[in-house]
Amino acid sequence: MNGAILLIAAAGLVAFGTIRQGERLGGIGDTTTNGGQRVNLKYFSPDEFRQWWGQMNPELLQKLDAFRERWGAPVRISPASGALGRHDGITGTSQHNVDAWGEVRAVDVFPMVPAGRGGYAYISSRADRERAYQTARAVGFTGIGLYTDTSPGDMLHVDVRPQTNVATWSRIDGSYMDIGQAIA
Repeated sequence: MNGAILLIAAAGLVAFGTIRQGERLGGIGDTTTNGGQRVNLKYFSPDEFRQWWGQMNPELLQKLDAFRERWGAPVRISPASGALGRHDGITGTSQHNVDAWGEVRAVDVFPMVPAGRGGYAYISSRADRERAYQTARAVGFTGIGLYTDTSPGDMLHVDVRPQTNVATWSRIDGSYMDIGQAIA
């Protein structure tokens, strides 16, 4: 078997697929989003952002593409219903909340790592989480969260909140804590 079979299960959604090492997922070139702003993406396509594509923050998309480039392996958008946009009302502070910000400023993803037989696996080690955190910082995300209690693997939240200090956190076994707990 050339590829690894993937099972993505989050928030009750299940998707199957095959990824082979070296395979480029998505990739759309020039396209537009969020009020007609031009975005050139190498690794992601509009369908991956589902109904939220037209409301995606262009800076978020560019940084996500840069993250994927530096990461060097596939990065899957979480299929969970709140992984992209949400309607939390105008007082909701989540960077996913389109009611407050008028756009999607956050995305939850599953970075992959090379596995045997040319396939990929979900990150699950402290070393992989540390690398994901450092890569997210390097491309300029201003909100970074690591979740070790997600399935099928560890999840990375990244966002482009309007601040210079990077907000960081982790969630381990349902408890929110300092990001150092997930990478130390």
